[in-house]
Amino acid sequence: MIAFCVNFIRMMGIMLSAFYVYMKAIQYTTTVNRKIIAVVWCLIWAILYSVGPPLIPLPLACLTSIVFIFFLTRQSFEVVASAYLLSFGISCFFYYTANFIISLIYALLTNSEYVVNAPIDYNKPIYLVLHILIVILQFPFAFLLFRIRRLRKGILFIFDKFTIVAALVFAGIILTFATWVHMIASEDVHTSEDVYTGFAFVLGIFIAGIGIYIWIRKSIKTFQKRRMQQNREQYLEKLLAEKDEENKRLKEKVIKLQTVIHKFTHRIESMECAAEWGSNTLGDIQNFHKDFQDELAGIKEEKRLPSTNISTIDNLFKHFARQFAADNINFNVIINGSIVYMVEHIISQAKLETLIGDHLKDAHIAVNESDNPFRSIMAVIGVTGDCYEFTVFDSGIPFEVDTLAQLGTAHVTTHADKGGSGIGFMTTFETMREYNASLVVNEQEKSSADYYKSVSVRFNNKNQYIIETYRPDDFLESERYIVIGHKKQ
Repeated sequence: MIAFCVNFIRMMGIMLSAFYVYMKAIQYTTTVNRKIIAVVWCLIWAILYSVGPPLIPLPLACLTSIVFIFFLTRQSFEVVASAYLLSFGISCFFYYTANFIISLIYALLTNSEYVVNAPIDYNKPIYLVLHILIVILQFPFAFLLFRIRRLRKGILFIFDKFTIVAALVFAGIILTFATWVHMIASEDVHTSEDVYTGFAFVLGIFIAGIGIYIWIRKSIKTFQKRRMQQNREQYLEKLLAEKDEENKRLKEKVIKLQTVIHKFTHRIESMECAAEWGSNTLGDIQNFHKDFQDELAGIKEEKRLPSTNISTIDNLFKHFARQFAADNINFNVIINGSIVYMVEHIISQAKLETLIGDHLKDAHIAVNESDNPFRSIMAVIGVTGDCYEFTVFDSGIPFEVDTLAQLGTAHVTTHADKGGSGIGFMTTFETMREYNASLVVNEQEKSSADYYKSVSVRFNNKNQYIIETYRPDDFLESERYIVIGHKKQ
């Protein structure tokens, strides 16, 4: 009977202390009826714990109490779990601290010696008195905890997302320690009690393990969010830098425009006066117009092209853009997909740069040779359909039939007198054979499209030479190429 009372007092003290710490930790106030229900809950657990070998181990009492508080208060489950696990661990810590102090005082007063591995007989009346004193000392500890200045308004960090982790680990360690102490002090326990005690020991370790597992998962998610935030910040910084650079260019352009306007203001006034006297000549007006256009041309800013994320290829496109601008040729670049992936898995960067250079140079010559008022070249690079390709569109002179028929067999070119050598297409056919790619030449009638022709190197593993043309009948049949006719517009 005394052993039952000792276990009852121990469990009742721990449970009541845990509920007190919980309420103070989150600054929770409730009705008298709910407090009575909580005391009855502690009473039931104290009885269950005290009957023979414990029917339910201490860690399970902690876990079920969390569910009980959640349904009783309807607070956030994470807050309830964090706060009660921490409170239960603190309560157990206070119990064992009080136990140590009372046991030490008792040993000093009685001059008794503790024999290692000697079983403790809790049926002696003195242990009932000692546990009453332990519980009495336990509550002042709980009360004094919240007299600490930083904790007078509760344990605020409980509401932090990571508190559940600390609470699980702390409670698991305390519960494991408590069970371990009980196992050492009860060497003469019955087999059934030994099973329950072992289960409690494993459950305590499991609770701590859950805390560590959640901590690892939360840490990984936090790291990922931090990385995403850093990437977002870097992107915003880059975007801001680009906007600052754009604003700087626009300011410089405004200043230059103001300078031009200032230069021509007086000339305009003088020409207005001359107009009144009828002394303006057509030559004067034409010279004025030419001077004004030259000044405006001098402040044109370089066209910005999209980036391939490969500096040498970007620089290559910029180089041709400057050359085209000098000849009054509009130049556009379209990028589809990842060009970094293209040079890593599809074609080497050096070979791709050679293709770009050769075909943009040919397009430049073709546009300069044409009388088409629409002077434009467009490069498309990346994914088209289900494969990667590089295409150049231009509004220049068309290919000659013989030139297309002999491409890849000799150094043939439509414009040898303007710098064309035919070497570019010979290199292209070598690249086609190396990467099993296809060459597709598409030509349109002048009246049907802005871009008269396009040249595509398509990495489709077919190694074909295809001519898509509005004049299929002009080509002789050949095994070297495939001619595909399309309707005339």
